Amino acid sequence: MDLDAGEVIAQTKQVNDLNSLEDRQSSFTNKFKLPKTANNVRALDHMTLTGNASNVPYKKNQCTLYNDLGECFINNGYTVITDSGDYYEAVVYDGIVDLFKTIENDSLANLSLENIEHIKNITSVINSWNQDLPYRYILADYNGQYTYLKGNNPNHSPIIFIDYLVPSINVAWLWDKIFKKYGFEYSGSIFESDDFKNLWLTYPKGSENTSEILFKSTPEKWHWKKRYNAEWKTYSASYYQPEINELEVNWSENDDPERIRYLKAPQSGMYRLNISGNLGEINTAVDLVVCKNADAHGEFLAYDAIPIPEFYVAQQNIQPFTDFSTSKTFRLEEGETVCLVFRNANNKFRFWNTPLLSVTFTQLEIGQTNFTDVLSDFSIKDFLKEIIYRFGLVLYKDKNENKYEFITLTEQLTTPKSVDWSKKFARKLNEKYVYGSYAQQNWFRYKYNSEGATHNDHYIRVSNENLNESKDSIKSKIYSPESYTSPLNGLTNIYKFWEKEVVEATEENEATVSYKSLDKRFYLMRSKQVINTTRVWSMALAENTFTSKYYKETFERLSFFDIINTYYTPLKSILEKALIVNAEMFLNDTDITNFDFKKLYYIDALSGYFLVNKINNYIPGKLTKCELVRVNYSPPQTNFVLGPIVRTPSLTINNVVRLTPTTYHVGYYTNFPTRFDVLHQYSPDGVNWKTGRITVTPQQQDVLTTSVKATHFRLLYNSTKTYSNIFKLD
Repeated sequence: MDLDAGEVIAQTKQVNDLNSLEDRQSSFTNKFKLPKTANNVRALDHMTLTGNASNVPYKKNQCTLYNDLGECFINNGYTVITDSGDYYEAVVYDGIVDLFKTIENDSLANLSLENIEHIKNITSVINSWNQDLPYRYILADYNGQYTYLKGNNPNHSPIIFIDYLVPSINVAWLWDKIFKKYGFEYSGSIFESDDFKNLWLTYPKGSENTSEILFKSTPEKWHWKKRYNAEWKTYSASYYQPEINELEVNWSENDDPERIRYLKAPQSGMYRLNISGNLGEINTAVDLVVCKNADAHGEFLAYDAIPIPEFYVAQQNIQPFTDFSTSKTFRLEEGETVCLVFRNANNKFRFWNTPLLSVTFTQLEIGQTNFTDVLSDFSIKDFLKEIIYRFGLVLYKDKNENKYEFITLTEQLTTPKSVDWSKKFARKLNEKYVYGSYAQQNWFRYKYNSEGATHNDHYIRVSNENLNESKDSIKSKIYSPESYTSPLNGLTNIYKFWEKEVVEATEENEATVSYKSLDKRFYLMRSKQVINTTRVWSMALAENTFTSKYYKETFERLSFFDIINTYYTPLKSILEKALIVNAEMFLNDTDITNFDFKKLYYIDALSGYFLVNKINNYIPGKLTKCELVRVNYSPPQTNFVLGPIVRTPSLTINNVVRLTPTTYHVGYYTNFPTRFDVLHQYSPDGVNWKTGRITVTPQQQDVLTTSVKATHFRLLYNSTKTYSNIFKLD
């Protein structure tokens, strides 16, 4: 684009301004003029000319900004163009705004989630425990009916009832799917942590399996239509002699008692037949068959004429004088029918007495987990911000590619790379002692089902009496579990998806409890594997089986108290004695082009390390105002002094022996003098490290007791942040 001679494009550099925890900022230029030269008019698709159809003013226009030496200030940013009469006016944006602009109008439903939609039944629930699926049914109290029943004695397996379980979707899987969909890459150590990988977002509403009995026979009223021939008296099709008031709903409209009767589906859906009884005296074994839409074949059914999907064998090889019970679940469309038929291979058999059976025909309402529909209420932008809040993340866009690096505040403020900017310091303009828009209590808040609840909220405390007393810094869209717990297989949190409503007793009936499904309830939880033989049961589907493991909920490290103390401690130390310096600096194009917000900048004249929060209105050749935030930071020492000798720290673990599942003998070597404290650290996976006992060098062996079974071990010399090798125990 052409510029007028002498036109200056002032730049403001900023990213993740710590003044506000809610907002994420981007670098930008001040508004500048573009002359309406022939070149510029063509480039902007004849914008402002009469009759033009240019889309330039309506979209993000990809833009790269260079200086006159070819150094790139902004690569693949975008510009917004407006008209000011004699000139066009432009502003160029860079940084993370590109990510948030790309996703700002989309919800999680835009992620093509059809491949994880499923019907909630025993198979899908157990598969979520045994397979590495993006969704998982996590045992918790969802305030529904029948969740968990402990065995009455050691010989009885506990029971998990699935009808009121709710699936959860893996946050790491969703996060990855978002970045792949929009063509962005991401990196950061937090994504390798168990806290991130084992984080689950619940389905936002109750999805229960329920049932309604449409027809129930009794043995005394159940008879069979008899078909006579020369040799045998056979029973070929079902026939029921109902009472008059039962006839209208449950049977086909054909009321002729001499013809076959059929059970009819009042609407499309899943249905179940339960059949039990004893055939008494019969001359041969028979099969009981469920025939679908067999009324089209006439009064008597031709067994061979019914094609395979049109019939189901409910029970094979039923023996004389033998009790049997069977259940069959299938789908029927509205108006379709089923009936029951006895058959055997020769189509010849004889009952000496009329078979007596109990038959129940039930309509099932099976939970259909449609993630695409229910996640349409959760914007992708809000989802990303929720994860950024919980891990105290700051993000940086690669200048040349669509790559984003996420680092924690701990990494940003305690273990960064540093640069000496002492020679670039010109003068201090002023300093402030109130940082941003913080108050004395800066609250992080969940949503709650109960008005006035705050039990999982917490705040960052700033001891400055000149600040406002309190403010809500982060208001999450995620719900908190209830303040009380449930005695479900040990205490568990309650994630409310159903509201219990007690129906008062009448003279005829006892009081009952109904369950009203709640909607738009998003919760976060973690899951913990339980190894135990357990029966899995669906009351509505009348199905059950066994599993050797399942997953139970945990809310560990998800209260805002835990989150603040885990991920926001470095920020608390900055705010506690806040010092914000506005200074003028000697900066040049190369400084701006290569500037890295991740680093800390040391300024000797100010006697400290600073986070550069903002570079205001950089113009080449002029002093540039910078907002500097003091950080309580001491760079690591790479050597230590022993008398007149300077030594480089050396730590080596040479052997580990497991004594018990949580006790280990650790052999190691250091070159440290006496009384240097070294920490033992251990990990179950090589990613999530825990700190064990302190050892005093030059001792060369310890017995280490751990809180979990460990496989990886290392030593840490805290004074210089020096680690030993990692010893992996097979």
